[in-house]
Amino acid sequence: MRILGISFGHNATAAVLESGRIVFCQSEERINRLKNSLGFPEKTVGYILKTYGLNNDKAVFYGKFPSSEYLFLQGLNFQSKRLAQWSGRSFGKSAYPFFKYCCWKLINKPFVWLYIIKDRTIFYAVESNRHLRRKGVNFFSQSLKIDNSKVVFMDHHTSHALAPCFNLNEKTLIFTLDGAGDNLCGSVSVYDRGEFEILARVHKFNSLGLLWSNLAVFLGMKPIEDEYKIMGLAPYAKKEHAERICGEFRKILWLNSNNEFRSAFPAGLAGFFYLSNFINERFDNLAGGIQMFTEEMVTDWIRGWIGKTGIRNIALSGGLFMNVKLNQKIGEMEEVGGIFIMPSGGDESTVFGACFYGYKKYCEENELPFEPKPFDNLYLGQDFTDEEIKKYINDNKIIKKHKVELYDNIEKKISELLAANQIVARFKGPMEFGARALGNRSILAHPSNFDNVRLINKMIKSRDFWMPFAPSILEEEADMYIVNPKKIKAPYMTITFNTTELGREHLKAAIHPYDFTTRPQIVSKEQNLDYYGLIREFKKLTGIGAVLNTSFNLHGEPIVCSPEDAVRTFENSGLQYLALGNYLVQKP
Repeated sequence: MRILGISFGHNATAAVLESGRIVFCQSEERINRLKNSLGFPEKTVGYILKTYGLNNDKAVFYGKFPSSEYLFLQGLNFQSKRLAQWSGRSFGKSAYPFFKYCCWKLINKPFVWLYIIKDRTIFYAVESNRHLRRKGVNFFSQSLKIDNSKVVFMDHHTSHALAPCFNLNEKTLIFTLDGAGDNLCGSVSVYDRGEFEILARVHKFNSLGLLWSNLAVFLGMKPIEDEYKIMGLAPYAKKEHAERICGEFRKILWLNSNNEFRSAFPAGLAGFFYLSNFINERFDNLAGGIQMFTEEMVTDWIRGWIGKTGIRNIALSGGLFMNVKLNQKIGEMEEVGGIFIMPSGGDESTVFGACFYGYKKYCEENELPFEPKPFDNLYLGQDFTDEEIKKYINDNKIIKKHKVELYDNIEKKISELLAANQIVARFKGPMEFGARALGNRSILAHPSNFDNVRLINKMIKSRDFWMPFAPSILEEEADMYIVNPKKIKAPYMTITFNTTELGREHLKAAIHPYDFTTRPQIVSKEQNLDYYGLIREFKKLTGIGAVLNTSFNLHGEPIVCSPEDAVRTFENSGLQYLALGNYLVQKP
């Protein structure tokens, strides 16, 4: 029994579920090399059909309406686009021409409400067109080489909400928040051993996520991509300025007496608000203000629902919960018992929810037991054997350009290089799913040498000066480095923690330089034995049970996928060492 889950919004992704377990999940950007690729994941689906075969029982798409999804892809000429190119153009065409000529007072004028009515009218006209719906279903079924009856479409935020359910063993409140999807920007649900109930939905009119996207544009950044940079800036703001900006946000978005989001105007038009109020405001003050406001509003929202339901175990999913500082505040709430944060919780993770939904539907239709199995790691992408790597090295005459050595224990060699303060790119095993490199497609360095931040940025990353790197920490060493009284599991870099005094010493290069928080990957033997062994060897040499870990990619590119990507990135950077499988490649 096999289910496909497919998303084709920003960071298009495809996943495969077999007998209740996710066995493959990969984003299209890794193959087509367009960062946060937008459009149908044609190459990834092609790989799935070639590797797993054509005999799929269901294909589930996140997105409720096939006609709208088809028109969206048609608008892209059925080609993948880099998200930054599309989103910048989209934001520019939709609202910002108004901002140049209109002042804040116009928010109460009729044209704003006409904008809302027109949007809804067009939406429902599209969905009532049966011919267009049939055309959309035919397109998707033909793309997957399956019968129309096996194609399923589901609501965007239900996909987000169901994504963490593989790993939920107790009755859990699930919160979703993002920019927008299927006219919503959030939801509250309950999941309990196969039973799922939606308690509340948040309309995109009241979107906190769109406030972030519009602020990214206002600050000259890329919407739906660079919001994390605003989060990274936030700690630099002085508290009094952050509180002042936060007060301005309270005037436009709030929770009513029923704990529902309410907005003074459509959140997608927040550019009016920024231009009217903050045209001369410092960027760090704005970052601090929106971060403070987000933490305040979301924790109040969650607190209210825990109070209403009495359920203290929670799960978080959706793009807004990629805000790791927000997740820390939520995890620290007294009202919260257990917490599960969906890894890489943006739209790329909706394929998990799609697979979950398709699996449950298939089991119900065929009177089979519904037995979803938890995912215990994210190493779900393409893998390359040593034989394939050796063939690539030989076919491309890598040995004529670089020194290449084969090691029986490459992890020990890498640890020796790291201990000698060398920087090493590591390519080994199945590629990790999601926005965070988890050791298999990573650049590694000594975590206590702060100069490594500058060196890595100079060599390859070119990150914004205020953005921190992160550590991979041995599971048994975690309490030495992070403050985690609730023992929140953190294997996927989804949450920050305050650091201990020893953490601030050993992890100087892998913590936020201003507030000393860190976004760790806690590494266990069970999840990644080779990577765990590498860090153990490093600890034997240095006494430090962690390494600095950042994604293996050139600035502006996706994380590497294949040996070809790895070598090209290596050769076009200042890196001196590349561990390619069990081969060590060194520049002369």
